Amino acid sequence: VRGSGFFYGIELVKDKSTKQTFNAEESERLLRGFLSKALFDAGLYCRADDRGDPVVQLAPPLICGPKEFDEIESILRSVLTEAWARL
Repeated sequence: VRGSGFFYGIELVKDKSTKQTFNAEESERLLRGFLSKALFDAGLYCRADDRGDPVVQLAPPLICGPKEFDEIESILRSVLTEAWARL
């Protein structure tokens, strides 16, 4: 996870300890085949970016508080857990 202020990027990797990334086919299947739609359908408006390593980009409104960040975290955790199970 990297970011500044209210703009964050969550880099998606196959193996957290080695930082092994997804190949092009896996990235396509993950981002376009599942994550983009699933995150939108769950109510989280963000950008799944595949220009390089796959990243989920977040830029919530500046009026967000703890309640909204808890909701963002809950949606991300749920959808990313389901995505991992689909791989």
